Amino acid sequence: MAPAQQDAAFGIQPQRSSEPPVQEQKTQVIIIGGGLSGLQAAHDLQAAGISCLILEARDRVGGKLWSVPLGSEKGYVELGGAWTNDVNQPMVTALVKKFGLEMVTQNIIGDCVLEDHGRFLYGSDPPLSQEDKAIFAEIRSRVEALCHAVKATELGQSLTKHGEMNMDDFAVSMGASNIVRRLVNIWTAAMLGVESNQVSAVFFMHYCQTGGGLIQMRSDGKGGGQSMRFRHGTQSLCYGLRNGLKPETVICSTPVQTIQQDISSGCLVIARDGRRFRSDRIISTIPSVFLSQINILPPLSADKCWLSTHSKLGFYAKVFLVYSEPWWRKLGLCGLAQGLSGPVALTRDASINEDGLFALICFVVGQKGAEWAQKDAKERLIEVIAHVDRIYGKDIPLPLETREQIWSNEEFSQGAPCPVVPASCLRSLSQDQWRPEGYIHFAGTETSTVWKGYMEGALVSGSRAAGEIIDILSTCTDQAAQ
Repeated sequence: MAPAQQDAAFGIQPQRSSEPPVQEQKTQVIIIGGGLSGLQAAHDLQAAGISCLILEARDRVGGKLWSVPLGSEKGYVELGGAWTNDVNQPMVTALVKKFGLEMVTQNIIGDCVLEDHGRFLYGSDPPLSQEDKAIFAEIRSRVEALCHAVKATELGQSLTKHGEMNMDDFAVSMGASNIVRRLVNIWTAAMLGVESNQVSAVFFMHYCQTGGGLIQMRSDGKGGGQSMRFRHGTQSLCYGLRNGLKPETVICSTPVQTIQQDISSGCLVIARDGRRFRSDRIISTIPSVFLSQINILPPLSADKCWLSTHSKLGFYAKVFLVYSEPWWRKLGLCGLAQGLSGPVALTRDASINEDGLFALICFVVGQKGAEWAQKDAKERLIEVIAHVDRIYGKDIPLPLETREQIWSNEEFSQGAPCPVVPASCLRSLSQDQWRPEGYIHFAGTETSTVWKGYMEGALVSGSRAAGEIIDILSTCTDQAAQ
């Protein structure tokens, strides 16, 4: 379904500039990116009486949130970000309440499945040998403890202490067998879209720390990272924020090509199609890996350039399998399963009972996902369905409908929810902390100190960046009045 049709499904009218393309628009703040970070920043700025425009490259708002309706009253599938909770994600929780959004609790009733190993109760250890169980539990406990010891401002010290080992090295150093290493690999692939030997152990622990630790971030239970979903799609959150903005704040289909800063004239932003926008300040909410693709004058600091050119977005895709009934529940399963032999790393129950929508979401991520994506669409779907059959060990029904989203193929996303910062850049990340540069401020879920890669992190970062500008402009106003 086209984004314009999706907007209509949500009762939203498109917002476009009434200015001719050749004219130069002026505002106090230009926000690059119309995801949650940008929308929240715009909300806070306008509430403070500061004018702003959002320049969004896509033809829709939401960024990596993308809710697709299956049909009239058939529910929504989340092709992008889907989960939140109402325990430790206060900004999302407040907006849910403000907009009157209906939430769905993630199903964890029933057993989980580990491919080739069998069933196990949700919350318990997978069915491994006693030795492997003990080592896996020890690794998990050690990672959990280190998550809370790693500080964002001291990543360099953490590297000195723990070395530049990757997560696979870390597991091996603790005696992990092949199956335990593969389980650790599921952590990194599902969360960041990369293999365990492609992510620094220190960065992984730092990432988990922002979500309250490995266990909380990976949990589907109360207060966990995957605890709740939006009945009518996560984009209902985006549209709630957008509807509260002044008309024509959001300008879609406007990828930015050039940013110029000048001490006397402020900021000039030029879009790919030549449209020009002037402002006093800029908030960039785009992933850091895209900063190097924009002609920024004068150039950003060495730390930010290093982060932009060396960080990586892992491979991320989702495949939805929609069924006539939740067959896994009849088997006493909760829908959470881990795959080992094929493209599917994880499945989760994506059903919305109230709408009669019964579906499994399949995470196709990491190296296996990237190889899978090279095949044609028909072969990709056949492989996913066949792998789900193997994981569950049953001749399961064929899906009635399917949806596929390969985020790595999407021009303005190109992968997982959050970039992976290599060990060589962690000192730069510690030193920089996404501080403003000149008139440019930085937001986006990767810049958040809480819940990186999640909606909460995006909202927090947008509000933080807006707050920086509000403080600066308020100080300027106060000084001018004296």
